[in-house]
Amino acid sequence: MSVIDIAPLLLPLETTDTFNKYFGFLNILGHYYKFNIQVPKEESKLQGGMKLECEWALHHRLGNHVKILIKQRLNNANSLAFFLKDFVFIVENSLKDSFVEPELCSVVSLQILEQIQELGWNRLLDLDQTLSLIELAHKDDSGRMHKLKIFLNKQDMTIRPICQTQLPEAFNFIWSGKTRLSHIFQEFEVAVNLYQNFWNMLKEIDDNCCVLEPEKPTFASTNRRIAIKSNLSLHIVVNCRQPTTFPECKFVGNPPETSEFRETLNLNLHRWDVERSLYKNLQEVLDIDFPSPTDVSIQVVKADCGICYCHNQNEEVPDIVCEDQRCSHAFHQSCLYEWLRNLNARQNANTLFGECPFCDHPIRVKVPALLT
Repeated sequence: MSVIDIAPLLLPLETTDTFNKYFGFLNILGHYYKFNIQVPKEESKLQGGMKLECEWALHHRLGNHVKILIKQRLNNANSLAFFLKDFVFIVENSLKDSFVEPELCSVVSLQILEQIQELGWNRLLDLDQTLSLIELAHKDDSGRMHKLKIFLNKQDMTIRPICQTQLPEAFNFIWSGKTRLSHIFQEFEVAVNLYQNFWNMLKEIDDNCCVLEPEKPTFASTNRRIAIKSNLSLHIVVNCRQPTTFPECKFVGNPPETSEFRETLNLNLHRWDVERSLYKNLQEVLDIDFPSPTDVSIQVVKADCGICYCHNQNEEVPDIVCEDQRCSHAFHQSCLYEWLRNLNARQNANTLFGECPFCDHPIRVKVPALLT
């Protein structure tokens, strides 16, 4: 009898130079219990070398004499298959007197495990103790690993599950009471393929530019703040469906310098070519070579807000800079707005006018969008 005959839901988890580690479920009197097992690669080390861990729901039901017997069989086993056969036999005989008919949750758990097996255990990254959270993985054509978390309602499997991804748009999938995990995963693969060019465009920027934000971009990130030179950067938001089209652009830095680059951008905008990559287009219309990741010190260009003394606040960066070059303090829009509002600064339409908190030079800030 082979291992797959005894434990068809056994998943190879990790391989080292000396051990093979497995994760899976064993059917004990109709209940599925989770277990981990470590098996030496060398046959000479099998006896006394295997290690087993089973979930608490099973462990606490076994008497000490049963645990001692299992440990003896584990130390004397010369193969994984023989040990698993003995383990199931010993545990089933131990639990027969206290056996309770499998509850509905056990039936649902079996259905979930069958769907995972149908999908392929190689796609499983993680599975929680209750089988309510399943984490799956898909590797795209460029070798990027994408994760899909599925939160199931085990009380009613016809209820649409909640899915978490790191896609740049919401993951919307077709759902009916008969939808299976494999159907959701297939739609996830289609969604991942949709954004291949988008991720390729951003990777070229990450590889060739000094990217200030986000510090740790995810596959969901559509924005980049790119250093142009010390204390001057370009913030872009990319269209994930059409990544080679002109992105949203905002220059962050001293106003005279930002005005100069904005003027250059407007003059050269006609040179934008959707057949070129995003990175090359930006260099073309700005008429510059972006500094490489090693050319500019991030500490130099990442100025903290002069009001709250932090840089990143709720994904907002200090992008309003005092026009007096002797000052050049930067502020978050929200911080400067609150500062000027509390000083009863003059407001015209959706803009507040006041003075820089450091040098009293005239400064202005737009009212945050949520307040207009």
